[in-house]
Amino acid sequence: SGHYGRDLSVNVEHDFKMFKPEEECQAHAVKTFTEFNQFFTHCSRRFVQVTGEKLGTVQRTDYDREFQDLCNRVDKHSFWASMLTSKVELVLQPNPAYRFEDFVNEKIGNEREIRHTYTEQLGICMLNAGSDMSSSDYGQALLIMGDYENRIGESEHKMIKNAYIKFVKPFMEAAAKEGAINSERRTLTALRLDLDAAKNRVRNAKTAEEMKDLEGFVDEAQKKFDEQYEITREMLEDRDVKNAEMVVHVEDLAKVQVEYFKAAHELAVEMEKKVLDRPTKGKDMRKRKSSGSSSSDEE
Repeated sequence: SGHYGRDLSVNVEHDFKMFKPEEECQAHAVKTFTEFNQFFTHCSRRFVQVTGEKLGTVQRTDYDREFQDLCNRVDKHSFWASMLTSKVELVLQPNPAYRFEDFVNEKIGNEREIRHTYTEQLGICMLNAGSDMSSSDYGQALLIMGDYENRIGESEHKMIKNAYIKFVKPFMEAAAKEGAINSERRTLTALRLDLDAAKNRVRNAKTAEEMKDLEGFVDEAQKKFDEQYEITREMLEDRDVKNAEMVVHVEDLAKVQVEYFKAAHELAVEMEKKVLDRPTKGKDMRKRKSSGSSSSDEE
């Protein structure tokens, strides 16, 4: 047992010597300070570079015309896709509270709630009023119209569902993927600022030796910029091609609307015919007329 105790004390002493909290904390602090200092230096140089570009006092690297046109096309498509999607959603659901509720449900992974359209609400109101006054010609007319308004509302439901699936959802999914592209573009801008800042430091060097030392930073910054430039360009080209393919969803939206308006028109024409040709038309009026004429005869 004494031998075991001596071994244990030796192991504890050995482990204590290996674990040096003060040295590790000091090393960690130095590393953290170094990283923070590098980050601060990069940020300050970028800030100086941006300020100089705004004032026109420093030179900057311009993207080539083809790359700039590519960026402009992607940005225009992104802007108008967002505008079109919001307007289509406004048509599909005019109530802003319901639109917000649908937005929240999608974010948490729930299905959109199925609600009565305004046409269906009108149909339900007509059916309730017609049922309450079913013994009159007025009530019978409301019953006929309420039934057809409900059927038009069902067509509207189908249109809303198809328009969302075939137009709104694809554009929303495409917009969600643009976050990665924007992140790469921000990285490219940051590396471009680093490159231009390094170049301007070389231009402002006071000695040949200082210039030679700074040229190494330029080469390193140029390499990082070129690599990021190719990554960003490939992502933008891929997005540009997919944006052009989105026209198929515009065609789908046109087809969805044609189908809805065609079905709604056919139902509306049939509704008008049924209302005008209803069996009870004019019967109540004749009764009132006959009772009115009999009362006048009695006088």
